[in-house]
Amino acid sequence: MKISADPVVSVIIPVWQDHDALAELLRTLPSHGNAETIVVATRDEALRYRDLQDQFESVHWVTAPRGRGGQMDAGAAVAHGRWLLFLHADSRLPADWLDVVIEADRRPGIVGGAFRFALDSRDWRARVIELGVRVRVAVFRLPYGDQALFARRSAFNIVGGFRGLPLMEDVDLVRRLKRYGRLHFDRAAVTTSARRWERDGWVRRSFGNLLLIAKYLAGVNPALLARRYHGRKPEAIVMMARAPWTPGKTRLHAFDEMAHADLRRALFEDTLDVIRSISATDQIIACEPADEVRAMRQIVGSSCEVVSQRGTSLGDRLAHAFDDAFRRGYRSVILIGSDLPDLPDRRLRAALASLADGSDRVVIGPALDGGYYLVGLNRPHPQLFHGSDWGTGHVLCQTLERAAELGLPISRLEEWNDVDDLGDLERFAQAGLSAPRTREWARRHLRAASVQPEHTCQQG
Repeated sequence: MKISADPVVSVIIPVWQDHDALAELLRTLPSHGNAETIVVATRDEALRYRDLQDQFESVHWVTAPRGRGGQMDAGAAVAHGRWLLFLHADSRLPADWLDVVIEADRRPGIVGGAFRFALDSRDWRARVIELGVRVRVAVFRLPYGDQALFARRSAFNIVGGFRGLPLMEDVDLVRRLKRYGRLHFDRAAVTTSARRWERDGWVRRSFGNLLLIAKYLAGVNPALLARRYHGRKPEAIVMMARAPWTPGKTRLHAFDEMAHADLRRALFEDTLDVIRSISATDQIIACEPADEVRAMRQIVGSSCEVVSQRGTSLGDRLAHAFDDAFRRGYRSVILIGSDLPDLPDRRLRAALASLADGSDRVVIGPALDGGYYLVGLNRPHPQLFHGSDWGTGHVLCQTLERAAELGLPISRLEEWNDVDDLGDLERFAQAGLSAPRTREWARRHLRAASVQPEHTCQQG
């Protein structure tokens, strides 16, 4: 990959489920010494674009957590251009786009700008929408992201970039740039796909956009707008899960890998049933490793969202899972593991009830081994998960101490036991209504294994 040492402009393209549109777009962006192209894919989707990475070798590819604002910030962080141009995958730049940015570069008072908005439809309603956008830009000086916003990199950095907002990140940036300097609105048109208007209805889509901007300008939190825009529920339960067909750490040394794989699948599917029983919440699977997200989606179907885990340590992954969920606009978030096949749903309901008042607190479910099987928050607190001795019996105490240091009220649930070793599996050898897959596995495999006592220290 060759990138110009000092390009005038960096074209930054955030993508999510945009393979075909991106392929068409990249063909319209010829390699040029004055411009570089940066594509920002979500981490869990990066492999979908492998063929395009091979085909377009001059393009710089990076990954970031899902969310257009955060993806564009990630692209800006690696950009070399004096100007940043943010382009949607379903939009097409005018032929003279580079000349427009170069001309703006020659005018020191210009800190950003946008192109004229056009839709790729012959429908008369498309012309009405285009006229409405021109009026909005002329009167309020407020372009949207589908007009290919561009900004001086120095000004972009000074005003703080997109700030990772889950919605209205484009309007938020434009308003801050306007306070910093002048914007240039060019007559050349960026042509955007009309598929969203055709899918949602011309009037409904346009009215919905107007309602969103009105609420945002009235002070409604962008996270709340994002949740409603995407049809999300107020609370989410996130299950941290390793793809069950991939090997991981185990204390079940008495069984071969095929038996381990069957057990991982049984634990995962039974725990998935547990969180699905709480229909008043959204359910999210935070998958590890990231390149198995697509396969995981095929298993869980459309009822659960699947995202990739981020971070190296368990503490990092927990902190990022909370952060990613809150960025999606959820009011309350609960995290559990994938080894709780018989967890009573009343524990989850109790956790949600503890968070229902919206206060800044932590709810925690102690495990019998000194850790915890559940943690819930109404605000992100990454410090809560730093410095713990993961995998030891001190984790619960350390987390509670850190919560106290942060001044967080603590709601403790009843104890429960996750599945870590053969001893934990013994309870599933008995008949019961919960965890049917895990009980079937125990019925078939525990007869053939002798349970050895676990030694916690060595005798001298």
